[in-house]
Amino acid sequence: MRTDGHVRTLASSSGFRKLLAVRLTSQAADGMFQASLALSVFFNPALGDAGDPFRYAAAVALLLGPYSLLGPYVGVVLDRFSRRNLIGAANVLRAALVVIIAFTIQTGLDWTWVVCAMVVLAANRFVLAGLGAAHPHVVDPPELVTANSLASTLGALAYGLGLATTGIARLLDSGVSYSMLALAAGGGYLVSAVIASAAFKTADLGPDCESTASGGLWAGLAATTAGMVEGLKHLGRRRGPALVMAVQGFHRFLYGIVFIVAIALFMGFFWDVESDPQGSNTISWLLVLAVLGNVGVLAAAVATPRATRVWGPKNWVVVLMSLCAVVIGALSGTMQPVMFAVAVLLVNIASQGIKITVDTSIQRGVEDEYRGRVFSVNDTIYNVGYLAGLFAAAFVVPVDGYAPKTLAAVAISYGLICVGYAYLARDDAPYDSQAWSQAAPEPRPSTSQ
Repeated sequence: MRTDGHVRTLASSSGFRKLLAVRLTSQAADGMFQASLALSVFFNPALGDAGDPFRYAAAVALLLGPYSLLGPYVGVVLDRFSRRNLIGAANVLRAALVVIIAFTIQTGLDWTWVVCAMVVLAANRFVLAGLGAAHPHVVDPPELVTANSLASTLGALAYGLGLATTGIARLLDSGVSYSMLALAAGGGYLVSAVIASAAFKTADLGPDCESTASGGLWAGLAATTAGMVEGLKHLGRRRGPALVMAVQGFHRFLYGIVFIVAIALFMGFFWDVESDPQGSNTISWLLVLAVLGNVGVLAAAVATPRATRVWGPKNWVVVLMSLCAVVIGALSGTMQPVMFAVAVLLVNIASQGIKITVDTSIQRGVEDEYRGRVFSVNDTIYNVGYLAGLFAAAFVVPVDGYAPKTLAAVAISYGLICVGYAYLARDDAPYDSQAWSQAAPEPRPSTSQ
């Protein structure tokens, strides 16, 4: 199906352009803030020696922990209060907290800025979810798929631009402090809030009065928890989606281990402090890895739809897990920076390809009345699996990150998961790639191609 007509329609939509402006400024600020936070943790002398895998894991947990825990409950709030006001208020709050962080981050490990950073990152969940929920209020139904794809792709590029801007500023030794980098991100949050407030009225982005969820906020939170339990039970009757979700959870665990090995290596084994005391070469490599990771995500978005049509979703997942096993196995035998760059590209293609397949399996293999709850379960498994991998690696990876045996074990694990999934899912594909039904009518979708 051609999408150029949909893109032209969206480009002519004033509401979509304004909502996109809110997203782009907010996500660019996210990239700048998270990059400045990471650099301050890894390269700030006031925080002491950065050569500790547990510290790397804790830093990433700081980025993802609040986001992961809030995930399933965000919709409860977004369905009860003005999304326009929530988006604006969240960004104003983040801008204010960034000021506090900017004044305290240079003094060393201070729980003031740590807590503020957690709130800033957690608020990101409200902003992104609110923007997604607002699309039907500014876009006609035929353009929704294209709008979601276009907004998420451009948002990811804006986020990457924010990362790159901060990384380059630090790399060029421009004299810009971590405080100034953080303040620049705060400015982006404030601009996003102003655009949201000026472009839309209070009720423009929903929720609609007639569809606003009934009951109090606490009742909604309790219902969400109960709903996740029901969604988990429902997965027992939908083995196709359940199995591929389990594969993704194991993949995220192993991905977390590889991430810690890579960071520890570039911050330890690959970093010659005597010849490069400022870590410019290390920052350059980390910037390259970040860019290649985003390229992998975009490549997977292009390749996965066609691959699942040609090979089927189950076989595509097997191919991607096999790719991870081969790449990580080769990585364990070389332990070279260039090979890590190649691995980041290929493993991120696999990671995003699996994610797209899992999301589609839920959309097409789970009844609508359970779909939201199953997505909440999947979101939790996705993030908790990654966090578990990070902290598991922190206990086995040495300070300099040189852990070829750990990577070899990860490669073997990928191979075992691949074989196990291929066997268990032989009659339980994630979804029927030849059918366009909203949900599979039986517990075991057809695997015929």
